Amino acid sequence: MQTPTPNHLPRYQLSQWAKWFANDRRFHAFALDQEMLVLTDKFQKKHQHHVLSIQPAIGVESGWFWNTLVISQIDGQTLRFGGVDKKQSALLQVSMKRHVNQRIQRFYQEFAPALIQAAQEARLIFSGQHYIRRALAAHWIKRHATLAAGLKRPDGLQYLPSELHQDYQHVRPLIDNMDEQISCFNQAFIDRQAQLFRDFFDQVETNPLTEAQRKACIIDEQHNLVLAGAGTGKTSTMIGRAGYLIKAGLAKPEQILMLAYARKAADEMGERIRSKLGIQNLTVKTFHGLGLDIISQVEGARPAIDKMAEDDVLRAAFVDSQIQSLLEDERYRSRLLTYFLRFAYPYKSQFNFNSLGAYNAYILENDIRTMQGELVKSYEECEIANFLYRQGIAYQYEANYQVNTSGPDYRVYQPDFFLPAYGIYIEYFAVNELNQTPPFIDQTNYLAGIAWKRALHAKYQTPLIETFSYLKQQGRLTEVLSEKLQAAGVQFKPLPQNELLDQLNQLGRVSEFSKLMAQILSLFKAAYLSIKQLVEKADKHEDQERMRAAAHLFEPIYQAYQQRLRDNATIDFDDMIGRAIDYVESGRFPSPYRYLLVDEFQDISASRARLLKALMAQQAEASLFGVGDDWQSIYRFTGSDVALTKDFQAHFGDTATSVLDQTFRFNNKIGEVASRFVIQNPSQIDKQIRSLRLVEQPAVSLIKTDQDLTGIHSALDAIASKAKPSASVLMLARFNFKRPDVAALKRRYPQLSLQFMTVHASKGKEADYVIVFGLEKGEHGFPSEKATHPLLELLLPQAEAFAHAEERRLFYVALTRARHHVYLVTNGLNPSPFVRELVDGDYAVSIDEFTGPGFQEQIADIPCPACKTGWMVPRDSQYGSFFGCNQYPLCNHTERACQWCGGSLKIQGRFRVCENRRCDFVEPICPRCQGAMVLRKGPHGQFWGCSHYRKNAAFSCAHTEQFIDLQTAKVKSPVSAARATPGMV
Repeated sequence: MQTPTPNHLPRYQLSQWAKWFANDRRFHAFALDQEMLVLTDKFQKKHQHHVLSIQPAIGVESGWFWNTLVISQIDGQTLRFGGVDKKQSALLQVSMKRHVNQRIQRFYQEFAPALIQAAQEARLIFSGQHYIRRALAAHWIKRHATLAAGLKRPDGLQYLPSELHQDYQHVRPLIDNMDEQISCFNQAFIDRQAQLFRDFFDQVETNPLTEAQRKACIIDEQHNLVLAGAGTGKTSTMIGRAGYLIKAGLAKPEQILMLAYARKAADEMGERIRSKLGIQNLTVKTFHGLGLDIISQVEGARPAIDKMAEDDVLRAAFVDSQIQSLLEDERYRSRLLTYFLRFAYPYKSQFNFNSLGAYNAYILENDIRTMQGELVKSYEECEIANFLYRQGIAYQYEANYQVNTSGPDYRVYQPDFFLPAYGIYIEYFAVNELNQTPPFIDQTNYLAGIAWKRALHAKYQTPLIETFSYLKQQGRLTEVLSEKLQAAGVQFKPLPQNELLDQLNQLGRVSEFSKLMAQILSLFKAAYLSIKQLVEKADKHEDQERMRAAAHLFEPIYQAYQQRLRDNATIDFDDMIGRAIDYVESGRFPSPYRYLLVDEFQDISASRARLLKALMAQQAEASLFGVGDDWQSIYRFTGSDVALTKDFQAHFGDTATSVLDQTFRFNNKIGEVASRFVIQNPSQIDKQIRSLRLVEQPAVSLIKTDQDLTGIHSALDAIASKAKPSASVLMLARFNFKRPDVAALKRRYPQLSLQFMTVHASKGKEADYVIVFGLEKGEHGFPSEKATHPLLELLLPQAEAFAHAEERRLFYVALTRARHHVYLVTNGLNPSPFVRELVDGDYAVSIDEFTGPGFQEQIADIPCPACKTGWMVPRDSQYGSFFGCNQYPLCNHTERACQWCGGSLKIQGRFRVCENRRCDFVEPICPRCQGAMVLRKGPHGQFWGCSHYRKNAAFSCAHTEQFIDLQTAKVKSPVSAARATPGMV
C-alpha cells in the first residue's frame, strides 16, 4: 500500500490476508492517475475506467476487519473495492474525491468556451430562418463532437456557471438527437414558409399548387429529388421552385439555372417563367444549349454546329458513305466480310439453354439469317449455309426429301440442306461427343429420329453428310464439312469478294451495319472513350473475338468523322457536353449558378450528371433540384441511366426526396392498372399515385383481333359514340412503321381530333383517349424483343436484371397518356406478354367488350409443351384442323384439334375429348404410336385403324381394333360430366 500524498495519486494493493478473507475482493489492486482508474483483478487483468466516468461521491462501507470503497459511475454502475485497511480507507476516499472533483472542474473549464462557441453557431444555423441542410448540420456536429461526453454527464448544470445553463439546454438536444431535431426545425420552417407565401403558391400557376408541390418548392437540401408521377404537375413545381427562391430572397434570377432536355420544353418553360413570374434574366437552357454557352464563353467565339449533329439521317448517310469508301481498301473489305460471315451474330451453344423456348428466343431476338436471307433454327446451320454460299455451292434449306413422308400427323421430312447439283443431303445433329442432346431436347426421341433418318437415306441410297454440335464447340465445323464435301466430289468455286458484298447490299446488311456504326459513334463520343479503351472493354467481353472485330471496323469510321468536324471547324452535340465538362472541371468556366433545376431528371445520363456535379462543385452553397419519375425512364438507348434517379443519394450526396402523388390527368381506373403493372419491377421506387378523377367502371379495354386496323376502327367507333366533339385521341405504337393512314381516319371520324405517335414520342403528351396497337410478341412487338448489339451494350448504362424493365416503363407511359379511357389492340393468337399479364393477373381491364366477326374470342391460353414459351393456336391444313405452336417455324410442335368444331382436345385415359362444352367429339388414341384411331370400312366390315397408317410410306402404324366403346369414354369424361350438370351451357 502507498499512502496518498500531495505529490502522489492514490494507489492500493490488498494484503495476503485480505486477498483470502475480505468481502468484495474481486480486485486486488487499484491505481489512480490523471485520467484513469486502473483496477487489477486476481488474474492480473487490468480494468480501466476514465476518471470523468466516476462520480465524486465516493463512499466507504465498514467491515469487521477491512473497509470497502464504493465507487459510483455516472452511467449508474458501481465498482466495489474491498479489503482496504481501515486506517487507510478514509485517506483514500478523500484523496480520490479531491482528484475526481479537480478533474471534473478542469473538464468543465475547458468545456465552457467550447459550449459557448457551439451555442453561438447553433443559434445561427438552427435559427428557424432557413432550411437546415444535412451537410451544414453534419459539419457542426463534427466540429463539436467533443461536447458529447460533457453533455451526457448528469452534473453539467452543477459545475457550469448559471449564465451557461441556457447554452447547455440549447445544445444538448442537438447533440443527442440531431436527425430528429433537424426534422422538427425543417418542418416548422416549411409550415411557416407555406403560410407566408400562400398567395404566391395560389397564383403562380393557373391552378393553385398542391400541398406536396409547395413543400417540394420550399425544401432546400443541397440535393433535392422530386418524384413526379405522370400528370402530377412537374413543370408547375419547377416554376414554383424558381419563383419561391426569388421571392424568398434565397437567390437572384441570374443565380438560377433551369435545364430541360428538348428545346421546345426549354422554350415553353422560359415563356412561363416570363409570363407567370415576370422575370426576364433567369437562364433556361437545354443541356446542349448550356454546353454551347460555356464553350462560347471560354473560347471567345460561338462554335458552329455540324449539320450532322442535327440530322441523324445525314450522320447515318455519312457513316454509310465512309463504309462504301473503306470497302475500296482490300484489308477493310476483308475484315468486313469476315465480320458478316463469322461475327454478324452472337454464338451461344444450344447446350447452354435449358428450354427450347429460351433458345428460340435467342434465335428470334438476333434474327439469325443466312447470306441467302433464310431464318435458320440454329447458329450452326447459319454457319454451314454461309460456308456453302461463299464456296459457290448451291443449296436449298429444308427442301422436301425426294420421298414423301407426310401424312395427317407427320410433316414431310425436310433435311437441313440439299445440294441439288450433287443430290447430297446435309444434316446438322445437336449432339456432343457422348451422343448427348442439349437439356431441352428429348434425347431418346431425338436419337431415334437420327437413326430413322440414317435408315431412310440408306433405304433410298441418298448421300447424307452429317455434322454435329461438338464440331462447332471444337472450332472445326466448317473444316470437317469441307473435308466431307470434297470427299463426296463437291466442287468448290469460292465467290469473289465483290459478289459477296453485292449480296450483302441486296439483303440490306451493309445498310444495317451502317446504322449500327452510326449508333456506336454517338454513344462512343458521349462515353468519352478512346479506341484503345473501347478495345480494352471488348477484350473483357465474353464474346471477345466478335467485339474486337466490330471495334476495329468502327475505328476508321470514327477517325473519318472526327476529321470531318476538324476540317469544317464544327462540333456536334456530344462535343457540347464533353468540352463543357472539361472547361467547368478545370475552372476555366466560373459558374454563376447557385441553384440548378433539372426537368425530366429520369432521363439524365452519366455525362450530364458529371456536368451538374462540376457546376455544383464551384459553389459552396449550390443546390440541385431534380424533377422526374423513375417509372417513366425510357431512353436508355440514348445513354439515359435510370439508376441515377433510383439511387440519387448514392450518386449525388445528402438528399431530400419529395413525392408528387396526385395526378391531374388520368382517372383512378387507368392509374390502378398502370401503377400495378410498372411496380412489378421491385427496383422501381414505390409510389402511390392518387387520381382526382374517380370512376367505377374499367377504363382500359382489350380488343382482340389479328388486324390492327380493325381494332383501331372499333376503338374509334366506341370513342365517337360517347366522346364530346373534338375529343382528342392519341394512337400509339411501339414502332413508327406501324403508322396507319391518319388522313383516311380523320375523314372517317371528323368529329375527333386524331394524332399518331410512337410511344417514345408521346412522352409528355396527353389526350382524352388513347389507342395502343401492335401489342404482339416478337422483335417488332411490344415489348420489343430485338437484341441490342453487344458493342452498343458496352457503351450503354448497365441493363437492369428485371425482364423488359424499360419496355414495361414504356408501356406505363402509353397507358398514362389518356385522361378517360385506353384501348389496347392485340392479336390474341400472338399477344404481347404485357397483355397476357394483364389478363392472367386479373387487372381491372375489360376483356370481352368487343366481340363478333373480326374479333377473337380469347387469348391463346394453351402452353406449348415442347418449347414452354410458345402457345398453341388453331390452324388448318389439307388434313383438317390442328393446333400448332405460335413460334413456328422454330417450334414445330403440333397437336390434333377437334375434327368437328376445331376446339382443343384434352387427354382423358385413352381418349382425346373436345373441351368445347357444346361439342361431343371423342377420339380414341392409338396405344402403339399415340396417333388417332379412326373408323374405317374393310372387306369384312368396319374396324378401327390408326391414322398413322399409310400404304408404302416411311411412317406407318398398322394397329387396328374391332371395337372401342366411345359411349363409356363420354360418360367417364369430366368434360362430359360438366355438360350434363344442370345449368351448365
